[in-house]
Amino acid sequence: MSPMSDTPLLLDSGTARTLERARGADHVVLVGPAGCGKTTLLRTFGQPIVVDDGHALGDDEVDRLLADVGAGGRLVLAHRPWPDNRALGRLVSELPGAVVRVHLRPLTRGHVRSLAAHLLDAEVSEDFAERLHERTGGTPGFVLDELSPEPRSAFARHFDGLSVAASDLLLARALGAPFDVGLLATVLTLDLPAVSESIEALRSAGLLQIDGAPLPVAADAIKVLAPAEQRADLLRKLALTQAARAQPVHGYARPLLDLGVVDPGLADVFTAAGHEVIDDDPALAARLFTAAGAPALLARARALSGDLDGAVEVVDLEHADADALLLAATVLTLRGQVGRGGELLQRSDNGLALGYAVTGLLGAGRLQEARTLQFGTRSQPARSLTDTLGHRLADVVLETVTGPPMAAVAAAVATAGVNQAGSRASVQPDSPTALAALICVHAGELTVAKSLLTKAVQVDDGRGLHADRHRLLLACVELFGGDVEAAQRPARPREPREALFAAALELGITRRAGDLRALRSAWEPAQQALVVHPVDLYTLIPLTEIAVAAARIGQFHRVETHLAEAWTLLHNLGDPPLWSVLPRWNAFHAALLLGDHPATRQHLAALDDAADALPFARALATAAHCWNQAGRGDVNHARVESAAQELHAHGMRADAARLAGHAAMHTTDRKAMTQLLDIARQFHGSHSGQANGGAEVLSDREQEVAALVRDGLTYREVGDALFISAKTVEHHVTRIRNKLGAKNRRELERALEDIDLTSTR
Repeated sequence: MSPMSDTPLLLDSGTARTLERARGADHVVLVGPAGCGKTTLLRTFGQPIVVDDGHALGDDEVDRLLADVGAGGRLVLAHRPWPDNRALGRLVSELPGAVVRVHLRPLTRGHVRSLAAHLLDAEVSEDFAERLHERTGGTPGFVLDELSPEPRSAFARHFDGLSVAASDLLLARALGAPFDVGLLATVLTLDLPAVSESIEALRSAGLLQIDGAPLPVAADAIKVLAPAEQRADLLRKLALTQAARAQPVHGYARPLLDLGVVDPGLADVFTAAGHEVIDDDPALAARLFTAAGAPALLARARALSGDLDGAVEVVDLEHADADALLLAATVLTLRGQVGRGGELLQRSDNGLALGYAVTGLLGAGRLQEARTLQFGTRSQPARSLTDTLGHRLADVVLETVTGPPMAAVAAAVATAGVNQAGSRASVQPDSPTALAALICVHAGELTVAKSLLTKAVQVDDGRGLHADRHRLLLACVELFGGDVEAAQRPARPREPREALFAAALELGITRRAGDLRALRSAWEPAQQALVVHPVDLYTLIPLTEIAVAAARIGQFHRVETHLAEAWTLLHNLGDPPLWSVLPRWNAFHAALLLGDHPATRQHLAALDDAADALPFARALATAAHCWNQAGRGDVNHARVESAAQELHAHGMRADAARLAGHAAMHTTDRKAMTQLLDIARQFHGSHSGQANGGAEVLSDREQEVAALVRDGLTYREVGDALFISAKTVEHHVTRIRNKLGAKNRRELERALEDIDLTSTR
């Protein structure tokens, strides 16, 4: 009995009408591919002359049928489409009387859903029906097999009538062979007519679609049922043939690897396939280059996949070429050894490597060595675009230290776009975009940095050696701009450089939320990240962000040595304004938290020294003086407003609001307080993503109490200001401390420094 004998036959309205008309015709011809229900329909025509599989008729059988029809018989004939059968054509053309053809079309998606519901005895979703229709092409018999307990075994019956050539052709297409008659003839060792005949046979069986693509259920089934040796042999032939034609081969190379085929004769195929996939799947490229026996290419692929240890394993530094040196230096840099990376790259004759050598030496504070190397690099003509990029990098980074800061910023931004499209598949100590963005952040050009990094993150699409770096730097820019929500809490990267940025970002987000309990929890991972990463020029921002958090929770002694190394490094570079001011700004706030007046004066002096060279330094210096003076009760309203406006113009929206709010809380001029609070609210509201930090967990009354406590008022003074008792104030303060995780009043005051309490004032 046919598997479809008890399955409902679902027909579209047009086919159903034609079928009804056919029941009154002299003769009926049912046309449709295998599995469409022709056999089931034949049984509904009573007792005429019934012929199934008419496409297989011979001349003698046709003669007998014509004789029976001539004697008054009624013929109901079923056959597959695309028949190359002259006998069948003669039979149909010589039938006397009215002949109605019924073309059985694939089921619609709605009919597939109905059939699936009948077979499973349960409702099925539209998505399920959509996938089922796509896989089966809407052929009822194929739907039946796909929903059986063992679909591949059930589907095997549809291969029984195929010739060896047709089966081989279907397998070749299932394995990814192009629908190219000439190529298929070559790979399958067939002549062109045999290929064409096999194609028609597969279409007739419903296994090959009109465009030559194998039906998904057929492709899956034949790949499972074909012996591994047959698949490997066919894949090998396809790979070699396509390689000879300079066509993509990774679609054949990967399954060959999965089948365990490692053949020296396929080395070129595996190499070509590795190059094809390295941008999108470096881990697969590493497998391919391993099979090809290409250690230099393998090292690069492993590095791009994040397997830095595996990359270093296959690098021979004694006989390393420029690419190998660049890879080794990249590993060193990602692990915090920028100076050692720079030293290593001095051995290269590659312009890009030498550019990164200058960058590495400067990162370690070795200015004279960097200058000497840069002079030698510039004396060599650029032989390629990468050499040109190397020269630019050397010039730009040296200019940030020794030249006019804003000119260096402009040059860095211009350099950032070079080779950005190919940066995802590059093994370099840093990306030009990340360097340019970092320079922009240090120069107070947060909007420019955000634009550069946003584009880089889109290009990365989560992949590439520097994808984490771009994402973390972008989050830092969002944090400095006051958008805590956009900054998000990052997943912790494995390599020390990015792990340091991630840890600092976590502390920065937590500190701005005013949650001391969470800040203490985030401290140890940050301190560990700091310990394993030596101080360098390019990690001063995370270092000083960690220092502020350390001052907040009484752990500053654990970062003092690192800060001392940072000031020494900057001094060795001539205290360049561009790299100095943002770290000094952070350190200034740490000193305020500690009540360290000598350190506060030292950082103020450093900001003043840089003010003439860099607009951002001038803005930070003015803001720092206003902040310091306000803490002593000396509030110059106009100067504070101007300083806050300058910070805001540089993208430091949160700090601008904090400065205005801080001054408002320390002035005795009620009118000035109101104006400054308005400015603070305006700056906090100027960025749609700005969160209210820890103030979100406090009620309106608690925020009022907290703001006055932060001003240094006693409980009685707070009560007098709010017309409540001192005992009630004490209860409010206890709840505030619990919510913010503060153990005592000093910790509470520290926690309140960083959060916005201006919304209710």
